Amino acid sequence: MQQVPPPVQQPRYANYLDAPQTMGNWNYQRTNSGTQAVFRSAQTTHFAFNCYRSAGQIGFMRMSPGAGNRMMLIRTETGSRQFTASPSQTGQNVITARVSANDPFLDAMAITKGRVAIETGGMQTLYLPAWPELSRVIEDCR
Repeated sequence: MQQVPPPVQQPRYANYLDAPQTMGNWNYQRTNSGTQAVFRSAQTTHFAFNCYRSAGQIGFMRMSPGAGNRMMLIRTETGSRQFTASPSQTGQNVITARVSANDPFLDAMAITKGRVAIETGGMQTLYLPAWPELSRVIEDCR
């Protein structure tokens, strides 16, 4: 039986664009499998946007306490999409979801006005800036 995480108490906003941005910065880097943009503050990694070039996929990665699948809802200015994020096979406390590098939703993430919201069951919502690092990873993978 899968454990359901307890609800996280957080402010509600009529529009996610009104929420304060999560503190941190994007960093772009090359990896063995392609490139990635990592959003972190101080020593904490909040989210990573990865290009898996050989698979032709983009991965969304989030640190996650506990085990099991979690629903990950990503909101942009023009739409939203829900993904099932699964525990990483690396043994780290990470969940990941992947899409084709040619998925049009990635373009919505790259050109959204101001920020992208990442809602994950049982966790604080992330409000991440739509900086050029996201576009670079998408283009690297296409």
